[in-house]
Amino acid sequence: MPRQFDPDEFAAAMRQVKHPKAPADSSNLQAEPLKVEEWQHSEEFKVRVIAARAKLKLMRDRSEALQDSLQEFRFRQSRMRA
Repeated sequence: MPRQFDPDEFAAAMRQVKHPKAPADSSNLQAEPLKVEEWQHSEEFKVRVIAARAKLKLMRDRSEALQDSLQEFRFRQSRMRA
Protein backbone atom coordinates (compact mmCIF):
# COMPACT_ATOMS: atom_id res chain seq x y z
CA MET A 1 0.00 0.00 0.00
CA PRO A 2 1.51 3.38 -0.98
CA ARG A 3 2.41 5.78 1.76
CA GLN A 4 0.15 8.81 2.17
CA PHE A 5 1.51 12.26 1.31
CA ASP A 6 2.69 14.06 4.44
CA PRO A 7 2.71 17.85 3.89
CA ASP A 8 4.76 18.48 7.05
CA GLU A 9 7.48 16.11 5.89
CA PHE A 10 7.46 17.73 2.46
CA ALA A 11 7.72 21.22 3.98
CA ALA A 12 10.70 20.15 6.10
CA ALA A 13 12.45 18.70 3.04
CA MET A 14 11.82 21.89 1.08
CA ARG A 15 13.32 24.03 3.88
CA GLN A 16 16.46 21.90 3.88
CA VAL A 17 16.87 22.13 0.11
CA LYS A 18 16.17 25.87 -0.06
CA HIS A 19 18.61 26.69 2.74
CA PRO A 20 21.66 24.46 2.26
CA LYS A 21 24.71 24.87 4.46
CA ALA A 22 27.19 27.49 3.32
CA PRO A 23 30.45 26.21 1.84
CA ALA A 24 33.38 26.10 4.28
CA ASP A 25 35.70 28.17 2.07
CA SER A 26 33.90 31.38 1.09
CA SER A 27 36.95 32.81 -0.75
CA ASN A 28 36.23 30.55 -3.73
CA LEU A 29 32.79 32.11 -4.17
CA GLN A 30 34.18 35.46 -5.28
CA ALA A 31 36.83 33.94 -7.56
CA GLU A 32 34.39 31.67 -9.41
CA PRO A 33 30.92 33.30 -9.54
CA LEU A 34 29.80 31.24 -12.55
CA LYS A 35 30.12 27.98 -10.64
CA VAL A 36 28.08 29.43 -7.79
CA GLU A 37 25.38 30.50 -10.26
CA GLU A 38 25.37 27.03 -11.75
CA TRP A 39 25.10 25.56 -8.26
CA GLN A 40 22.20 27.86 -7.38
CA HIS A 41 20.46 26.99 -10.61
CA SER A 42 20.95 23.33 -9.87
CA GLU A 43 19.51 23.73 -6.36
CA GLU A 44 16.54 25.68 -7.71
CA PHE A 45 15.97 22.96 -10.27
CA LYS A 46 16.05 20.30 -7.54
CA VAL A 47 13.49 22.25 -5.51
CA ARG A 48 11.21 22.53 -8.53
CA VAL A 49 11.51 18.81 -9.27
CA ILE A 50 10.70 17.91 -5.66
CA ALA A 51 7.72 20.25 -5.66
CA ALA A 52 6.44 18.85 -8.97
CA ARG A 53 6.78 15.28 -7.73
CA ALA A 54 4.92 16.10 -4.54
CA LYS A 55 2.11 17.77 -6.49
CA LEU A 56 1.85 14.82 -8.86
CA LYS A 57 1.74 12.40 -5.92
CA LEU A 58 -1.00 14.45 -4.30
CA MET A 59 -2.98 14.53 -7.55
CA ARG A 60 -2.54 10.76 -7.97
CA ASP A 61 -3.77 10.15 -4.42
CA ARG A 62 -6.80 12.39 -4.97
CA SER A 63 -7.54 10.72 -8.30
CA GLU A 64 -7.45 7.26 -6.70
CA ALA A 65 -9.71 8.43 -3.88
CA LEU A 66 -12.19 9.88 -6.37
CA GLN A 67 -12.11 6.67 -8.42
CA ASP A 68 -12.83 4.62 -5.31
CA SER A 69 -15.71 6.94 -4.37
CA LEU A 70 -17.16 6.71 -7.87
CA GLN A 71 -17.02 2.90 -7.80
CA GLU A 72 -18.71 2.85 -4.41
CA PHE A 73 -21.40 5.24 -5.64
CA ARG A 74 -22.09 3.12 -8.72
CA PHE A 75 -22.24 -0.03 -6.61
CA ARG A 76 -24.76 1.54 -4.22
CA GLN A 77 -26.77 2.93 -7.10
CA SER A 78 -26.97 -0.49 -8.76
CA ARG A 79 -28.09 -2.10 -5.47
CA MET A 80 -30.86 0.50 -5.07
CA ARG A 81 -32.19 -0.23 -8.57
CA ALA A 82 -32.22 -3.98 -8.08
